[in-house]
Amino acid sequence: MNNKFNAPMMILVTAVALMGVGCGNNKMVVAGSNQVVSSGNNNTGTIPTSPDGSTGTDTGTGNTTTYSNEAKFTPVSMNELNAYVGTRPLNDPQDIKLKVQLTQVGSTGRYAGSVSLSYTDTGLRYTGTFSTDSGKNASYSGLKDNNTLEAEYNRWFTSGGKSVFTGFFQDQWGAVVLVIDNAVSQGDVSGGGGVIVTGSLYYKNFAQSYAQQSPYRKCWFIYDGPYNCRAGAVINKSAVYPGDGYKKLGTFSGISKTAAFQ
Repeated sequence: MNNKFNAPMMILVTAVALMGVGCGNNKMVVAGSNQVVSSGNNNTGTIPTSPDGSTGTDTGTGNTTTYSNEAKFTPVSMNELNAYVGTRPLNDPQDIKLKVQLTQVGSTGRYAGSVSLSYTDTGLRYTGTFSTDSGKNASYSGLKDNNTLEAEYNRWFTSGGKSVFTGFFQDQWGAVVLVIDNAVSQGDVSGGGGVIVTGSLYYKNFAQSYAQQSPYRKCWFIYDGPYNCRAGAVINKSAVYPGDGYKKLGTFSGISKTAAFQ
């Protein structure tokens, strides 16, 4: 990373921080490089088993194909991608990728980790990373959801006879909901194969505010105000798609379930 002081850039970063809008605001890059600097961007009952997947390679055709937790991402529109970024107009974004890196929290069936969206625009690589931690909410008098897993709502469930997944993830500028609504088994000669998942990403930028978000709760545990990113469908698993002000950013396909969910 180039640490040389750049006064105009520092002024720009300060102005962006005061604006407090746009999930895409947390992407800062080093010019002419791919290096990315990030500025920090209770259900009950039986939890369905996620789709099975056994191997990370497919050798059925004589060629070895490596399955990955990263895949091509197709935005709904340039207008929607611009709205997600929020603070600067996009020129011609290319090589847009979604990366899913989740780990089950103990044996709870809940998944913590990160969802990252990256793209190249005018020679610079931008990455926005949204996360959910594996720990529990701190317990304080007067607060709701004390001692609840931060990843409480990130799990597989059954909808329309299919195993699907929805979950919340946050950076400092907003939240995303990862939706996986289809899984296809890729068999190989040994009878194993892997499961390839497809789905979509929904986003919700925080409203402008000079108040800071509570350090004790992620936005899906905040019930009112500019940092409320709750969505009843995700919390109650009553539908696959979030609603509640979330907008569809785009779709993806070709992510390996075994690589993305560990």
